[in-house]
Amino acid sequence: MAGPNTARGPDPHDQHIRRSAKSERAGQQLKDNLGSDPNYRELCAHSASNSVIHRQAGSRVMREIEWSMARTARPDELGLTRREQIAGMVSAFVAVALAGEVSAAKPARRMAARDWIDRQDELARTLKAGQVSPRAWMVEMERLSREIDVAELMAEVHAARLTASALPPTNDPRKRSVRFIDARGEPRRLAYAAALFDFAPGNVITPHGHRHMVSAHMIVGGRFRIRNFDRLRDERDAMIIRPTRDIVASTGTLSTMSAERDNIHWFVPQGGPARTFDVIISGLDPGQPDYDIKAIDPLGGKRLRDGSIVAPIMTFEAASAKYRATV
Repeated sequence: MAGPNTARGPDPHDQHIRRSAKSERAGQQLKDNLGSDPNYRELCAHSASNSVIHRQAGSRVMREIEWSMARTARPDELGLTRREQIAGMVSAFVAVALAGEVSAAKPARRMAARDWIDRQDELARTLKAGQVSPRAWMVEMERLSREIDVAELMAEVHAARLTASALPPTNDPRKRSVRFIDARGEPRRLAYAAALFDFAPGNVITPHGHRHMVSAHMIVGGRFRIRNFDRLRDERDAMIIRPTRDIVASTGTLSTMSAERDNIHWFVPQGGPARTFDVIISGLDPGQPDYDIKAIDPLGGKRLRDGSIVAPIMTFEAASAKYRATV
């Protein structure tokens, strides 16, 4: 037994108590932040209708209330009214998206990159502890994205340990896992995973849905056309989805995903190579796999009377062959 003067490592029980207390304080801070945010209060007062947004002015990230109050997409905006004319309609669809191009702005209030990384960790822990909902996590992530300078963040990323994944067999971008390091040069143990995705002009993240996880994707280079869909329910071999937005976005823009909102996303680089920095939190549903990801075919889906789409589930190989950078 160790005496009072015997050196020993940290007590795991003490560490757990300190971490739990820190997580509770972080959770309360997040609730206070959200409670004082008029956009979030207004969102809570409205039912979150499924919507599509083609235009955004003066802001890098869509406010929550804009999502809840925007209109539902028309069939012709997704090229689903007449399948035989999809190819001809795509160019017009792109023109509409380009009209709503999003430009990144310098943050009005800047947070140091290392503090931002720490805040991400606190936020991930509160989410995993069930102290905030996935939707609240998305709101806070979007707020934090307005407080970081992309160049400063990327300086921290380039100082981190980057591990390249194997080349994908599909048309996906190259992935590099990011392990941030501490003051001693050791990898940090964070409650989230981070990664860089490098897109060549022809690479595409094809439409796909997620379970048991959330993610945030910040554009740190180039421009993307980003399309999102809510996942209303599942049927055998299909997902029932509804389009929520279709934009062209540039450096500094953040796109988030959860089971509660924008569960399906689709990223296509515009006009050259592009890159995203991703924050990924998995394993959110006890007793379930850490994550479950399935590719879908929204352009080959059936439009229902309420504007939703029955999107067949497909293999990622088939999705990569169909959903090229020109679609």
